[in-house]
Amino acid sequence: MKNLYFLILSLIVFFVIVSCDNSSKKVYRYYEGPVQGTYFHITYEWDKDLSSEIDSLLQNFNKSLSNYDSLSVISKLNYNLSDEVDELSEKMFKKSFEVYKITDGAFDITVAPIANLWGFGWKKSSDSMKNDNNEIPDSALIAETLVYVGMDKVKIKNKKLIKTYPETMFISNAIAQGLSVDYVAEYFLKLGLKNFLIEIGGEIYCYGLNSKAENWKIGIDKPIEGTDYSNRENQVIISISGKGLATSGNYRKYKQNGNKKYGHSLDPRTGYPAENSLLSVTVVADDCMTADAFATAFMVVGLEKALQIIDSLKNIDAYLIFLDQQGKERVIYSDGFKEYLK
Repeated sequence: MKNLYFLILSLIVFFVIVSCDNSSKKVYRYYEGPVQGTYFHITYEWDKDLSSEIDSLLQNFNKSLSNYDSLSVISKLNYNLSDEVDELSEKMFKKSFEVYKITDGAFDITVAPIANLWGFGWKKSSDSMKNDNNEIPDSALIAETLVYVGMDKVKIKNKKLIKTYPETMFISNAIAQGLSVDYVAEYFLKLGLKNFLIEIGGEIYCYGLNSKAENWKIGIDKPIEGTDYSNRENQVIISISGKGLATSGNYRKYKQNGNKKYGHSLDPRTGYPAENSLLSVTVVADDCMTADAFATAFMVVGLEKALQIIDSLKNIDAYLIFLDQQGKERVIYSDGFKEYLK
C-alpha cells in the first residue's frame, strides 16, 4: 500500500471556532473509517454532518473500481462478465492511457496478472509461488503472462471495453485511491464547501484553509523500513491548498527472498520489480488521481527519467528521496515544489 503520513493540526478536535465574531462561527468536522482495505480521514468546514453522504460516496466508488468486490464494474471487466464501463471506470482508463503514453509504458494498470503472480495484487497465485514464504514467481510464467500486459492491448469505444486478449486484467490500486479522493472532493465542491482535506490510504486532496486559517500542513514520511502509523517520522512538512498529493515508496511493502528484497513497484515492461535508487516519491498535481498515477510511475522509471518527465509537464511537481552512489540518502525536488516548503 502506498502510504503518506500527514500532520494536520485541525484533526485533534471535532469543532473549532476560527472567528472571534460569534455570528460567523466556522465548524470544522472530522470523520474517519475503513475503506478499500485502508482508512480514510476527512476534515471539512460545514454546518451539517456529512458522514452518511461520505459513506454513500465511498460505497458507490467501490461498486465501480474495487478489485476486491466481485460485483464491481472493474471485476466484471477483468473476468469478462461485462464489457460496459461506467463514468468512474472510464475516467480511470482515460487517465491511465495518458500516463501510460507519457511514461513509455512504465505506468500500466494491465499489470494486474503480474501483480497477482508476485502476491502484490488482490488475487494470490498458487501456480508459481507460495505467497506466505516470499518465494518469487517462476521466470517462464512471468514471460508467459507478460503477453497479456499492455494498455495498447485494450481500448474503449462507445462506453465498451475491447480487449485483444480475454486474459488481460486491470489493477486499480495505483490510481483508484487518488480518483476516490477526487470523487469526494468534487462532491464537496458542488455542495459549496470552501475548506476541507480528504485523505484515503495516504492520497490527499486539500482545499481552502485549515481551522487556523492557514494552508493545510502535510508531513512526508521518512522512508524507514518497519514503520507504521504509530512510529513514523516526518521527512518534511509542507504547506498546501487546492492540490492533490500522493506518495509512493517500496520501503514498507516488499517481498524478501534470501538477501534480496523485491519492492512492490512492478515494471509492467519486464514483469519484475523496478530496481533503481528511488526510495520515495511525493507528487503534487491539480488532482489526486494524476498525482497518484505519476507517483507510481516515477518509482518504476527511476530518478533520472522521473526528473525528465516532471520537467516536461505543467502542473506536476515532486519531492524525491533516493540513495546516491555511496548509499547515502539524498533529496531532490522540482523548482515548483519550493513553494510548498515555505
